[in-house]
Formats: sequence, C-alpha cells, structure tokens
Amino acid sequence: MVASEQSLGTRFLLYPQSPSTPGYDKPELVWVSDPQGSILAGPANDRMYVVRPNTDKAPYNYPYLPPYNGGRYPPAEPSPDGHWDHIPPDSPAFLGVHVFGCVARVLDVWEGYLGNRINWHFASTYDRLEIIPLIEWDNAQSGYGMLEFGYKPTPDGRRDLYALNFDVIAHEIGHSILFSEIGLPRPGLPPGPDLFAYHEGVSDLCSLIAMLHFDTAMDRLLRRGSGNLMALNELNRVAELADERQIRIAGNARKLTEVGNEVHDRSRPFTGGIFDTLVETYHDLCVQRGLVDLPRGSIPDARDIDSDLSHTFASAFRADYDLKHFHLKSALADARDIVAMGLAASWHKLDSETLTYADAAFAVCDALQEQGQGEAAETAAECLAWREIITPYDTFSLGRTQSRSAQWF
Repeated sequence: MVASEQSLGTRFLLYPQSPSTPGYDKPELVWVSDPQGSILAGPANDRMYVVRPNTDKAPYNYPYLPPYNGGRYPPAEPSPDGHWDHIPPDSPAFLGVHVFGCVARVLDVWEGYLGNRINWHFASTYDRLEIIPLIEWDNAQSGYGMLEFGYKPTPDGRRDLYALNFDVIAHEIGHSILFSEIGLPRPGLPPGPDLFAYHEGVSDLCSLIAMLHFDTAMDRLLRRGSGNLMALNELNRVAELADERQIRIAGNARKLTEVGNEVHDRSRPFTGGIFDTLVETYHDLCVQRGLVDLPRGSIPDARDIDSDLSHTFASAFRADYDLKHFHLKSALADARDIVAMGLAASWHKLDSETLTYADAAFAVCDALQEQGQGEAAETAAECLAWREIITPYDTFSLGRTQSRSAQWF
C-alpha cells in the first residue's frame, strides 16, 4: 500500500435516503477521510465503534449507559485492502457498517465547515462513541456516549430500519455535534430558552446539508424542478410531495407566532429561515452567473411563492436545462457551502446556557458578514425576520442595541 492510496481515504456504500424511498434503492459509493486500513474490525476507529447485540437490549436510559457488556455478534471485517464497500446491503453486518460510514461522512462534512476536529462532548467519560445499529425499539437516539437505532414497523409487516436512513443518522449525530460546539447546559441551571428547539432545527439542517454532498441527492433535487428550487419549495408548502424528508421539514412556511412550545414544532421557523436563505442564495448565484435569463432583483423570494414572476422564473430555469445541469449543480454546491460555513461559524458565538433564537439568528448573520458574504448575510436577516425570529427595530434584552440589529435591514 503506497502513501497516495492511503491518502484517498476509505470506501463505504451509503444510502443518501432510506432505500424504501423511490430512486434511492441503491447505495452510493462514498469516501470518508479515515486513511485506508485505519478502520478496524467492528467497524471501529479512535473515535467510535459498532456493537451488534445478539440478545434483546433495552434502549439506554440513565443511569444505564455504555459500554454494552452483553452478548454480541462477531464484528464486521474490512476487505483485505482496508475498505468497507465489499459488504452487501442484504448482509446483517451491513447495518453497523452503514451507520459507521454515515457518522464518519457527517463528521467529515461539518469538520470541513468548522475548520477543526469535533471532540465529543462526553470525552471526559468515554473515549469513543458506541454505535448500536439495531434494537427492538420504534425510535433512535443520540445520548451520552452512544448512538442507537430501532425501526419503524410498516403496515405490510416489514421493518423500516433507522440504521439505513441517512437523515435519521445525520440528525442524531447533529445533536452530538451541537453539544460539542456550543456546550452542555450546566447541571442544575436552566438551559437557554430556545436551546432544545434550536437543537432540533439545526440537527435537521446538519442532515440536509450533509445530504447535499451526495451526487444522487443533488441530481434528483435539481432535475425534479429543472433547477428551480422555488418549485420544490412551493410543493412542500402545499403538500408533502417531495421525496426527501429533510427538504419537506426545511421547506415550511411557519412563523414563530404560529408554532407552539413543543420543541419539534418550535424548531420549524429557524430551520425554514435558514433553508430559505440557502434557496435564495442559490437562485442569486444562478442569475449572477448567467444561468437563467432574468435581470438582477427580479427573483421572487422563497418566502413569496405566489409572486407574479413565478411562471417566468420557472420558464427561465427550464430553458436549456440539460445543457446547464452541472453549472446549476455547482451553484447549488456553492450556496450550500456559503450557508453551511455561516451556520458552523455561528456556533462559536453561542452558549447553551443563554441561547435564544434571536442570538442564533444574529450569530449566523454576523458569521456570514465576517466571511465576506454580505449578500447572504442580508438574505439571512430578511428570511429570519420574516419568520419573526428577529425584527428590524428590536433592542433585545441581552444587551443588543437598535443600531446593532438595524444594520441588517
């Protein structure tokens, strides 16, 4: 094995969506950054390991925490050349390999945006994350030192395995990433008032952005709307017709005054505001690069799907779509990276003990501005204000001044 081969990383087969979703029944070949041959039997490396119980295991619940010490199946083995794409999807061992590969992929994506290694928030207790790919449970959870998955029973008697669902895996590991980056609330002290809703929303965004690193997902997303993400957004708001669950969640029209206090419901305005920022940034790039024949300033907002320009806008994207698919894909990748880097950088400005939606919104705007993405920062401010998370003239009780908040409007 020569050094150049090791530097390519390690191969896995991963599903960008649940294989039960039409169009995603075949896994995609993916490289993760771990050097070839460094992931040992399990799979296992220096930050996580897979355990497959061979007896009924109850979900972890405090004070019962890792490590698992019960009976287990033998660990999966890498191929002779150190890769993991040799294990077929119908093999029982594939579940653990798939979860491991998905977690490694999500860490690669977000460490790239953060510019630093993500250290587990439980590192003072556990050196590694324990991954259990299948237990008898209709749920999945990310907890202190562990990640474990059950399944959803289907009406026809099958089991929809969460360990094969990239969205579920990425969402759960998103919680761990956030706890690592913005900290855990101190025991005995109340967390920030919006912390858990923020966690749910941003974990959905962690999943969505990571999904947009799969060629299969990017191609399907663009081809379904001929590159026009406004069309997809509109479909989501009328009925949940899109294949991708992440897109359905993100493409919502909820404002803060329209949701309750349940954390998943309350998460939607922030998730939707950042998703709108991604959509509008992508469309702006398409116009700037001459990919659609529309004048600057004529693009309907993702928040204004009933605009009179919607038909003209859609026609401009459909024109010669096949000739410009890969240019549009490049624009979407750039918009994805702009918004993701702003979101990742915003975490360094937040504290779990005091976090509010307003703080989180301004942190994203500030981070985008600091990265030289002024247009994206203004778009984010407008989208988050439309969601009623911030307002142009709000002074906020946390020391913010009118001039500080008004700079975005």
